[in-house]
Amino acid sequence: MCIRDSVGGGLASRGLEFEPKFQDNSQRSGRVVLTICVDVNGKVTSSKFTQKGSTTNDPYLIKLTENTASKYKFSQSSIDSQCGTITVDYKVQ
Repeated sequence: MCIRDSVGGGLASRGLEFEPKFQDNSQRSGRVVLTICVDVNGKVTSSKFTQKGSTTNDPYLIKLTENTASKYKFSQSSIDSQCGTITVDYKVQ
């Protein structure tokens, strides 16, 4: 399984302190896009699946992506809440 992820939207310019590894051996494929929000300390406070940009509605991949994305840690900021996107491509090799 080849997995590629990217951070975008309003979080593209915010520094990353920890980027979790997306791991899956289910042989499922598709792109999952989440809207995530981060607090002033860089902790992910919410993550929600968005159909825009996603190529799958697979509940397993969506849940896996939400659970893993919640582990991201961004650098601190003076902004109380900042939102952006996480895009993860799952591809069978």
